[in-house]
Amino acid sequence: MKGLSVINSSYLSSLINYLIEILILCFVAQALRSIVLYNNTGKKSIENSISNFFYLIMSAMFSIYIVELIINNLLGGIDPTISYLVSIIFKFFTSAVIELVYIESVYGFTILIDSFNFVKNNIFIWGIYALIYTLVEAYLINKLVMNTLVIGNELIYVILLSLWDTIFLLFKGHLFKILSKHSYRQRKFMRG
Repeated sequence: MKGLSVINSSYLSSLINYLIEILILCFVAQALRSIVLYNNTGKKSIENSISNFFYLIMSAMFSIYIVELIINNLLGGIDPTISYLVSIIFKFFTSAVIELVYIESVYGFTILIDSFNFVKNNIFIWGIYALIYTLVEAYLINKLVMNTLVIGNELIYVILLSLWDTIFLLFKGHLFKILSKHSYRQRKFMRG
């Protein structure tokens, strides 16, 4: 028990929060994979979600957290508006991460590069929807944080955020599946 006093409770709670987020994302990734790729609810495959996606998502989230840590440390003394804008830009360019995990099984730091390249190569189709998704999600999260003292309002924003994420993650998954089959040049060539 003596060793536990050395560990800062914020580090421990951050680690627990990280692991819970990974477990939740495993279930989300498995559900999205079942619906987007196989057009079924995949009730039985949800049981295997942790074994299917734990290491992929843990690796991807670790990469994102490291880059966010670097960005936050670099922007520590700068105006909070600039820091907030940079975090939204980062979320925009990493908007294809979950789709890269459950559709293409990409992980590690390469997922950041692949997500950036995917958004850049599909800026007019994916980029517009990713920007809308990122801005609405940021707005709802901001409203949720501001309304933590009012239980009724907090519940409304949690439900809105859940519905928004569910609908848009399904939409993004189907859009990613279509866009990842052919590059922008191939789609332009096929149109004539």
